[in-house]
Parts: sequence; C-alpha cells; structure tokens
Amino acid sequence: MRVTGMASGMDIDQMVDDLMRAERVPQDRYVQEQMFTNWQVDAYRELNTQVSAFEESVFDRLLTPSSFLQRTGTSSNDSLVSVISSSGTGNSQYTVSEVSQLATAATTQSDAPISEGDEEFDPSQPLGELEGLNWEDGTVHTELLRGDGETTTFEFAEDTSLNDDYVIVNVDGVSHKVIREGDPGEGEVLLGANDQTLTFAEPIANGARVEVQYVDDDGEGRFMFAGAETFGEDGEVRRHEGFITEEDNLQNVLNEFNNSDIGINAFYDSHSDQVSVSRAETGVFNPDGGQEIKFDEDSFFTDVLNLGNDADQGAQNAKFTINGLETERRSNTFTMDNLTVTLHDAFDESVTVSSSVDTDAIVENITEFVDEYNALLTEVHEKLGETRNRDYPPLTDEQRREMTEHEIELWEEQAQSGLLRHDRQLGNFMNRMRENLYETVNVEGSDIEHLSDLGIATSNDYLERGRLEIDEGELRSAVEEDPEGAFNFFSQSGAESGIARNLRETATDMEEAISREAGGSNGRYQNHQFSLGREINQLDDQIENFDRRLEQIENRYWRQFTAMEQAISEANNQNQMLMNFMFGDGNQMM
Repeated sequence: MRVTGMASGMDIDQMVDDLMRAERVPQDRYVQEQMFTNWQVDAYRELNTQVSAFEESVFDRLLTPSSFLQRTGTSSNDSLVSVISSSGTGNSQYTVSEVSQLATAATTQSDAPISEGDEEFDPSQPLGELEGLNWEDGTVHTELLRGDGETTTFEFAEDTSLNDDYVIVNVDGVSHKVIREGDPGEGEVLLGANDQTLTFAEPIANGARVEVQYVDDDGEGRFMFAGAETFGEDGEVRRHEGFITEEDNLQNVLNEFNNSDIGINAFYDSHSDQVSVSRAETGVFNPDGGQEIKFDEDSFFTDVLNLGNDADQGAQNAKFTINGLETERRSNTFTMDNLTVTLHDAFDESVTVSSSVDTDAIVENITEFVDEYNALLTEVHEKLGETRNRDYPPLTDEQRREMTEHEIELWEEQAQSGLLRHDRQLGNFMNRMRENLYETVNVEGSDIEHLSDLGIATSNDYLERGRLEIDEGELRSAVEEDPEGAFNFFSQSGAESGIARNLRETATDMEEAISREAGGSNGRYQNHQFSLGREINQLDDQIENFDRRLEQIENRYWRQFTAMEQAISEANNQNQMLMNFMFGDGNQMM
C-alpha cells in the first residue's frame, strides 16, 4: 500500500515522478539510439531497393538480346502486306510481286430451312419436344474410366451391353474410331471379347478420362447420332461424334462440336432458319482435295440440320509470288526467317517487306540505363554527404506529447539527416561501378571498346562525381553502324566480360553487403541475421534490464516516502497524546 502525502501534506506522486524522470535519462538515450538505428535500417533497405531495381534494369535493357537487339519490320505498302519482325530476325528483305488469291476457310450451310412447316424453331428448346425428328429407340448410357499409364485393355461388367452398332469412345475429349477386328492403331480402339472389352494401341495416360457411350435397346429412351470429320496439319482425320438425347437442345449439340478438337465453328441463324458451319482455320487440309468438313450420312447433321457433303465449301490456300518463287500457304499470315508477313488483299504489283535493327529501341535502352545509373549515383552520394544533426536526437514519448504534429515532422526531418553519412562500404561500391564503366572491352570484329566510342562520357564537373553524359547523335551513329558490337560491348562473357555484366556483378555484391548490414533481402529478415538488427536486439536487452532497474528504484523511493509518512503520522499521534496528557480535557480540570 502506497501512502500519498496524507501525513506530510506533500505531493508524493509528483515528487516520485520528478525523481524517476531524472533516473530515466540514461534509458531515454538507449531508446533514442535504438530509434536512430531503426531509421538506418529503413534507409539502407530503401537504398537497396533502388540498387536491386538498377541491377534488374541492367539485365533487362543491356543483357537480353530480345530487348537490346529489337528488330523492326517495314513494308512499302501496309494496306496490301504488313510485317512484324521478331528479335531473331536477320537483316532480310523480300518482294511480294503477286497475290493471286487469299486463303479462305471452308464453309457450308444447311441447304434448306430446318423447321417443319410454319413452326418457329427455338435452339434452346429440348429436341424431344419437336415434331418430325427421326429418333431411334434406345437408352444412352455412359461409363467413365481412368487411365493409369499402364492399362491398354478395359473390361466391363457382364451386364454392360456394348453389342450395338453405336459405341462412342472419347479419351480426354478426343474421339477414337471403334473397330471390331484387327489390331488398333493410333486413334482407334478395338471392341472385342464378346463386346465386353476395349483395347487401345497404347496404354492410356495416368489420370486420362475415358468416356464410353453406348445404347441399350430397352425401349425406354430415344436417341440420334451425330458425327463430323475434318483434317489436321498432316492430313490426318480428326473426328468427333456423339449421341443426342431428347433432353438436348440444338445449342448444346453445336457447342459440343465447337469445343471439340476438329476445329469448326457452327451456329444457328434464326432469320434464315439454317445452320452455318466453317473451319476455324483457313486453307486446304484434305490431302485428296475433297470436302474439308464431312458429316456422317443419315445422322443428325444431315437429316435434321440439312447439311450435305456435296456443296462447294470454298476452302483455298493463299497463292502468291515472293522473290520470284510461286508458292502458297494455308494462312494469310505466315513466317519467313522470323519475319511475320500478313497478306491483306490480292494484287499484281510489287511490295517490299524488310527487317532491320530497331536503332531507336537500342538508343532508348542505353539512354535509360545511363539515366538510372546517374539517379543511383546521385542518391548514394547525397546520402553519404548528408550532415548528421546531433542537436536533433530522436524524440522521446514524453517530448512528443508536448509537441504538435507539424513540430514533430519538422524535428524528425532534421533528426533523420545523415543516416548513411560517410558509409565507406557504399562509397567503395560506387567507385567499383565507376571502374566498371571505364574498362576497356575487346569485342571481336568491332571497334567499340569504351563507353566513349558510343558517345558516352563523364561530366567535367568533379562535384558530380562521375555523372555520365550522352552525345545522342554520336550514340545513334555508332549503334546504326554496329548494333551487334554495341550489344557485345555490354553483354559479352568470358575472359573480357562486357561492362554491363561487371556492373551487374557489382550491384549484386552491393545488395548482398547492404543486406548483411540492414537485412530485408537475401534471406535476412530476422534481426539476428544482420548487423544493425543485432545492435537493435542488444539495445532491447539494455532497455529491458534498465526497466527492471527503474522499477526497483521507484519501489525504493516509495518505500522511503511511505516510511517517512508513517514516521510523521506516528509523531503526530504522539504529539496529540502528549498534548492530551499535559493539558487534558478542560472540563476535567475544572
């Protein structure tokens, strides 16, 4: 129990606070030192972020061929032939002298409206509600299997009846042709062993989805069959087939085939009441030169959608002459030596397309690299040269309570000056960067050996500490004359590394050194992993120890004041008793 001046009349609380304020002065210094160290950590990490960005920029701008040696494609007539050049393109030029025809995709459509009479067809309506469709009796069943990477033959339960003419097998959505004798080849599956097994040519991949659909002639359901084929890049048949039930609608059926791998786009047009089907790709794929899209006879496509196999589907390749050679392509966009050419129209004049180094991009890359280097140089030297204002130590909590927000802001602006002043390690790294930039690099087959050969020199003002300046005209001229040499000057590896490689190595070392000092990267995120963090931990321990000491001191003061209060109280009691004894009660003396 603490006595608060009832006997002495003194303000004991205030007296103890005043005494403890003096006792806390050494601890305030620990807290201020810790706060300053935390500020240093933040300053180092902020600088390291800039160094890391510079290092990444050096890689992206100067060490990546696709970025540095960008190519640009040009055409003498973009409305007829356009061109895009990729980074791997050489200095090439082609003349397209004639385009006799453009590539077109195969397209076919219903040869008659698909609705019966005057009935309006609704593509979202279940097909089972429509009249006049030729359904077959039977219930469609689906069995789902999974490949394990080893199994080629799948067996079915005895009550599974795969003995109908209609069996559809899809592996991960790709239809396989069902055969009933012989050995299955690629894209085929053998229905054997009394129609109770399916055997593939190769084991089915682990996790692959094998969907088997078949019809059970139980008289309870109705179905139709739909099948279509196209051709692949090498003329191979691409097939998709499926069963249609009464619950399906036209849009579902078209979507299923549109999403298959046969590469078609089918849609229903309500105005004409017809369906249009086209290849997703232009050009001729059928090796026999026949129809590009084929529909199974007596199936949903032919009997319901009125899609025939006799109409001209209009597929053709682009035919043109390039550098005097008559040739053709399936697509109007094709590649020549990494130069992507697109034909826009037929013509009989000459159009020249070419690829060359994009010198504007190279000049921009080098210029932005110099700007980023100068920014880093300025930032570091400003930090190294900042004055440390020792008259503005970090504020204690008590001092903050006595100041306005604006006053605190102004104070801390002064207090945080000079956090990295005269950091020798940072200064050494900037000197290393300057040495990297002054190095001579012997590039085979090129006269570019120094930055000065690219029109880049150091400022004559020594106060700018090696700031780089660019003569853009000289830089552009050097790049246009020898772009490969400029790239190798920055990027080559080996005995004589390019200056960008050396700069990047220096920046990486700088990041590592700052990380060892202030953490925040390279796996150093806990205080014990970096130097300043260990100092912060030590100050934490000192503050904690001092807190215990202050608690002991404060308790001692309270014990002393309590003893004083008790002594004064006892003295007052004794004095009162003496007065009573000596003078007694006035009535008794009478």
